[in-house]
Amino acid sequence: MMHRTNREEVRFARRNFRRIGKAVLSSILVAVISFGMVPSAGLLAYDQSTSEVGVIGPTDPSEGTPATTQIDGSSKGVGQMDLTLPSLDQVQCASYFCFDRTTREVIISKNENKKIYPASMTKILTLALAMEYLDPFEKITVSKTAMDATTPNSTMMGLVTGEEIEVNEIYYGLMLPSGNDAANVLAEEIAKHYKSTKGVLPTTTPKPTQPPENGEISAGPTTEDPNTFSLIGQFAYIANMKIRDLGLTDSHFMNPNGLQNDNHYTTAHDLSMMFDYALNYRDFCTVIHAPTHFFKADNKHPFDGWKVVKNTNNLLTDPWIIGEDCHCAEVYGGKTGTTKVAGTGMTVLTINENGHEIITCVCGIPYDMSDHQTVYVAAVVREANLKCWEKDPVKRVEGNIMDYRAYNVPDGEGPTGEKSEITISGPEDPKATETSAPAETSETAPLTTPTPEPEEDSGFLGGNPVLIIVVLTLAAIALVLVIFTAVSVARAKRRRKRMGVRKIKF
Repeated sequence: MMHRTNREEVRFARRNFRRIGKAVLSSILVAVISFGMVPSAGLLAYDQSTSEVGVIGPTDPSEGTPATTQIDGSSKGVGQMDLTLPSLDQVQCASYFCFDRTTREVIISKNENKKIYPASMTKILTLALAMEYLDPFEKITVSKTAMDATTPNSTMMGLVTGEEIEVNEIYYGLMLPSGNDAANVLAEEIAKHYKSTKGVLPTTTPKPTQPPENGEISAGPTTEDPNTFSLIGQFAYIANMKIRDLGLTDSHFMNPNGLQNDNHYTTAHDLSMMFDYALNYRDFCTVIHAPTHFFKADNKHPFDGWKVVKNTNNLLTDPWIIGEDCHCAEVYGGKTGTTKVAGTGMTVLTINENGHEIITCVCGIPYDMSDHQTVYVAAVVREANLKCWEKDPVKRVEGNIMDYRAYNVPDGEGPTGEKSEITISGPEDPKATETSAPAETSETAPLTTPTPEPEEDSGFLGGNPVLIIVVLTLAAIALVLVIFTAVSVARAKRRRKRMGVRKIKF
């Protein structure tokens, strides 16, 4: 009986030690996993100051605190590189014409009377006639006939049939994205307003508006009745009357948008004179000066800013490309035009440092070289401004070409002219969002990353909540093991005492 009791006691004791061993092994495993999650040198640490996980560098054993990684945030020179424009003889185009509006003199020209197709530069005259006949705040309804007259894949403002929209919004849709839908809608309204203010159209004009069957244009008068034309046809008739009134003899328009038509043509000289006429309207100047425009809500578009359009004239936003040494003070605005047959070109107004207004018209850049449009036009503009300055080298406009760069804001919300030098600070700088006082020089201080102040030593745990949790967990497990062992030993002693058995040795 005693032998059996001893064996049971042995089994009981071994069973207890196995449990204790398993508990110890489990504790070791938990500790290994937990310490694997605890950040060591170079791993993730919790930043109490920002409540974010950040990156720390290796620990400096001499100081006992983590060493922060130093970031070189200085500029390496990333930015727009200087460009070299082609020389004037390298510019490939059919013609160009540069005209000083101030002195009424030709500055430079090439084939200025050569017949060319104006493409969307036609819209210069369309907008000028809209300024002459329409109220900019009148609401008009977009007609089905105007929309049906557009062609697939042509540039559009985004109008829809039945849309009720203010005229001045259509101005921007015409000139910035070069909307053919906008051109047709304005053309119909111009024709309507002509009749309401001046009566029926005259029955004679120097050249017929509708193309004759043989495709040839007669130089003599005709007895065709323009009042029988469509509204867009009547607009073309009105446009040709304006061309005649301006004294231009080498131009004839067939539509308001510049879509290809063999009987729709002009010259660099004539197009410049149409632009010169249009610049007499202050609102025309406002429209061509805008780099962007946000459209207001209407009955078809329920929220303000339903579309943002950008000006196709890249010189508006990047006039620096012309060069600081050419004495061009401002690129004011203009109109581009591109079709496969016409090629591409631009008519643009610039202001010289001597105060002279210069019209530059470049036409017939080959279509397969359309990506050269901006640099070719810039090259001609540059040369025209240099020549203009040579004739009158007196600086009357202060600043440089970027000081007068175009912007688009509601009236009264433009730049104040008061500028402070703004510096970018590091994330730990409490004044990171403040604006510094104006600097005495125009040089901008280099951007630097501030060195963090050393933190106080917070002891072994370092204020790290993950490490604290792991230590507390291990302490709890150790406490449970101690209690469990103590209870087991006490029970074994009581059992041996009760049964009178000797201490078991292993």
